[in-house]
Amino acid sequence: MNRLRVGVIANPYAAKRRAGNIGHDVCALLSVAGLSVVDLSAPDACTARRRARAVLDTLDALVVVGGDGTVALGASLVCGTRTRLGIVPAGSGNDLARALGLPLGDPDAAVRTIVSALARPEQRIDAIETHFEGEGETESVIALGNLNMGFDAIVNARANRSRYGYTAAVARELLAYRPREYWVEIDGGARTEFEASLLTLCNSGYFGGGMKYCPSSRLDDGILELVSVAGIPRAGLVRFFPRVFSGTHASLDQYTLTRCTSLRIGSREPLEVCSDGESRSFLPLHARVLPGAVSILSPPLHDDETEEGTV
Repeated sequence: MNRLRVGVIANPYAAKRRAGNIGHDVCALLSVAGLSVVDLSAPDACTARRRARAVLDTLDALVVVGGDGTVALGASLVCGTRTRLGIVPAGSGNDLARALGLPLGDPDAAVRTIVSALARPEQRIDAIETHFEGEGETESVIALGNLNMGFDAIVNARANRSRYGYTAAVARELLAYRPREYWVEIDGGARTEFEASLLTLCNSGYFGGGMKYCPSSRLDDGILELVSVAGIPRAGLVRFFPRVFSGTHASLDQYTLTRCTSLRIGSREPLEVCSDGESRSFLPLHARVLPGAVSILSPPLHDDETEEGTV
C-alpha cells in the first residue's frame, strides 16, 4: 500500500524564528507516523509557494507551520483541491487554529491531531476570496479567517511592524483614533454609506490573538459576517477591547452584524486592508465566500460529529 504523501511548509520567521526548527521536528514526527514527507520550506513565501505548486497534485495533505499568514499561504495553495490542509500553530496570534480547536504551543499534539484527522472522512471549510479593485487583473487573495478594514486593520498593521504585539498596538493607535466613512454593496444590492470605527468581514470571527470578535461565525456555513462597530468614543474603545476576548461585546448597541455571501466595499480614503493578519492592499475590494473550498485537518468542527466507527 502506498503511504500518504504530505508536504510541509514552515515559516522560518514565525515563533521568534523558531518555526524552522519546529518544522524539522514536524517532518520527523510525520515520518514516524508512517507518512511520506517532503519538506517544501523556503526562506521566503514566494519560493515556498513555487515549490508547493510544483508537487501539489502529488500530495494528500499540505501541513503549514506558522501563524495565520502562513495558514493563508497554505489555504491559497489547496483551495478548491482535494489536498487537505494541516496546521501546526507557531505564530503570535494563531487565530484560525483557535477557531478550529487546534492545540496551541504543542507541536507534538498538533501533529497527532493531523494524523488522526487523516484517518477520518474529510471535512471542508469556507474561504474568503478577495479582489482589490485598484490593482487591475491580479491574483485573488484567499483568507480563512477575516478581512480587517477599520481601526482593527490599522492596529494589525502596526502590530506586524512592532515587537510588542496587538495590545500595545491598540494603545499606540488610539492616539490617532477616529471613525472612517465607507460605502458597501451587499450581495449585489444598492450602495449604502455608513460610518464605522472597526469593520471586519468574518469567516472564523477570531482575530488579535484570541479576540472573539464575531462569536456567531462558523467556518462551514457558507455565510460571511460583516461586523461594524460605530459610535464609540476613544475612552469607550479602551473599555470595548477587553470585552472582545470574552465575546460579551456582541450585545452592545454599537455592534452591528450583517450576513452575506458577497460584497463590494470602499471608502473615501485609501484604507489599508489586512487579510488573516497580513497587510495586503487598500480599499476598494470585492469579496465573496467560497463554500467548502478547503479540506481541513482538525478536530471535528461540531460537537455532534463522531469519529468513524463509533456509535
